[in-house]
Amino acid sequence: MGKTTARRLVIIEAPSNLGLMPLGDDVEPGTRHAPATLRQLGLHDRLAVERVVTVEPPAYRRDDERRINIRNIDAIADYSIRLADAVEEAVEAGCFPLVLGGDCSILIGSMLGLARQREAGLLYVDGHTDFHLPEQSATGGGAGMDLALVTGWGPSALTDLEGRWPYVTTRRVAALANRHHEGAPSAPIPDIAESGMVYRPLEQLRAEGIEVCVDAALNGIDADREGFWIHFDVDAVDSRLMPAVDSPQADGLDWDEAAVLLTTALKRRALGLQVTIYDPSRDPGHVAGKALIEWLAEILATET
Repeated sequence: MGKTTARRLVIIEAPSNLGLMPLGDDVEPGTRHAPATLRQLGLHDRLAVERVVTVEPPAYRRDDERRINIRNIDAIADYSIRLADAVEEAVEAGCFPLVLGGDCSILIGSMLGLARQREAGLLYVDGHTDFHLPEQSATGGGAGMDLALVTGWGPSALTDLEGRWPYVTTRRVAALANRHHEGAPSAPIPDIAESGMVYRPLEQLRAEGIEVCVDAALNGIDADREGFWIHFDVDAVDSRLMPAVDSPQADGLDWDEAAVLLTTALKRRALGLQVTIYDPSRDPGHVAGKALIEWLAEILATET
């Protein structure tokens, strides 16, 4: 496959696992190895990349004595600001950042970087809603709260960095392809379907037609006015194809469906794309990682 020249692509490696619970007593979540593994497997060579930036995270801690039920909350705040710097610089330079996570808490940094410049929208593609507060979490993992945090729900230590609460309003968010919908009756946060977001779970996405649904969702958040960010958690993909995630689920998108979704979005005013939650430690032989690379290379080689 040839290299793409469709965009001025900047890869931002965000190898953070700060937003996840530990895998065991002394075992860190393996998402921190995702950017390096994807690089070693050839992703960077498959794309016409202007430059590669690595934003190293603070050291991971179990943080069992946390004062607020978000592990590594101060470290996530520090990291988000530094990641925001990299995203802001790339977008201001007219480049298209591909942010390789890492866990979903990196969304805070990405949206903070855009919030410094504009009122950007968010296309949120994830197998889970991630629209929860700390008091609802059994793990204390910020990666399971990222959509709530970037829309202003939760502790100010993460929702109001630089006084920019919220980084994106719910009316500028389209949440698609979720298949693990839990309501929020026990805390002062609305159910995602009643939050003001454009919300289309996977069943509805398929019923309406993926291209039609994506375009309608982006129109619903006025995505072309100031542009929008794309968050893609690979757990949106069926676990039979992408088992190397922390919360695998069957019956998700197949690679072709996921490609239609993203290529449709990339025909619009997308400012950048982040890919999260791939865990090489759960991928013997890197079979899923190689498939992810083929998928990304194909998508990012598509002319828009």
